[in-house]
Amino acid sequence: MVDLSTALAAAAASDKRRGGRDGEKKRPGGKVGTEPFDPADHVIKEKADAASMWLVISYAVLIGVTMRYLIMPAMDAPASVLWSLPLLLILTIPTAHRVLLSKFADRYTFGNWFRATFLYTFTWLAVCFILVNPPLADISPPEVAEDTVFIDLDTGWNQSVGDFTASDNVTGIERLGLAFAIRDNFDASEVNVSVIISTTGANNTVSYSGSADSMRGEWDTYSSNVSNVMGRSTDVPVLIELEGFSISENQPYTITITLTQNGDPWELEEVYTHKFIVNL
Repeated sequence: MVDLSTALAAAAASDKRRGGRDGEKKRPGGKVGTEPFDPADHVIKEKADAASMWLVISYAVLIGVTMRYLIMPAMDAPASVLWSLPLLLILTIPTAHRVLLSKFADRYTFGNWFRATFLYTFTWLAVCFILVNPPLADISPPEVAEDTVFIDLDTGWNQSVGDFTASDNVTGIERLGLAFAIRDNFDASEVNVSVIISTTGANNTVSYSGSADSMRGEWDTYSSNVSNVMGRSTDVPVLIELEGFSISENQPYTITITLTQNGDPWELEEVYTHKFIVNL
């Protein structure tokens, strides 16, 4: 038998021991090896990261603008330096941080340089994309939109330029025409067009030139017969009546279409060559 006073004393002693263990103060994170949070140090780190971000963005914008308005106008055509030089300048990012952000220099690690490299690259690409496309610039040459076709201006017969056979009756056409369309990302109507058709070993060469808009010819009359020339409503059609030009069998022909345009910052040119023969 245990009397009441003995039982109460034992319970009080047990509670005291349990409370001493629970009441012992531990260092926060001591069991998992973490360090106590320092708000002041965290603020400095955030300021260092923000300063790094804006420095890299400003640097990428500066490089993009410099390449567009200083380097590109001094060139006659695209070259590898337009992308290789900006990418090589990635190596200068750590130096720029040490010089311009010297008070945060001890805060930057390899992780900062890794993130800065990606931020610089994608910012520079975005700036370049904006600065070299309409309406700020035009570095993309015009192109022939779809097919280049021969058309019989009397009957409406038409066929894409390529090797023909005698059954195509292309040699018997009295009013032969050449049709194609010009496509550009700015204004295709002002593209200069030059067409030269020649054959080897014969004095049978014709040439035509002018702006795309002035070489529209009788397109409105024959457009319903030609469905494979224009692919977009903004394409500018060209229809040339090949007066004084005839096609003979077993003669190799060459059609050279040259498209030129006053681009920004340099002249743009695209050349298309079609070769064909009429086989017996």
